[in-house]
Amino acid sequence: MRLLLDETISPRIARELRDRGHDVQAVKRARPDLTGRGDREIVRRMAAERRVIVTNDIADFQAIHDQFLAAGEEHQGMVFAFDATMPRSRDAVEQWVQAISRLIAEHPGEDALRNRVHHLP
Repeated sequence: MRLLLDETISPRIARELRDRGHDVQAVKRARPDLTGRGDREIVRRMAAERRVIVTNDIADFQAIHDQFLAAGEEHQGMVFAFDATMPRSRDAVEQWVQAISRLIAEHPGEDALRNRVHHLP
């Protein structure tokens, strides 16, 4: 599974996951071409690149997921993280890395989350 961390998620998490052999990019640092782009455009581009989006912008991305499915459009998958359980702080980087590593291990196929939403603990 290939992942893209939304711009609100630390690029340090992506770096740690890459160090463990995972294909993970962060909008910050690795993907300046996506900075400031609309969420729908990012979802479409990630579908073309076959990358699952990891975000804490649940309201917007859930709506996009619902609209895409209703319109017969596809996306590669979305992983939602809640600030209450997955804080965006330096102290939580390892928590993020472990949770995403488990997700990848539990869903090994490249299309395992295609058109689906998954919630991190």
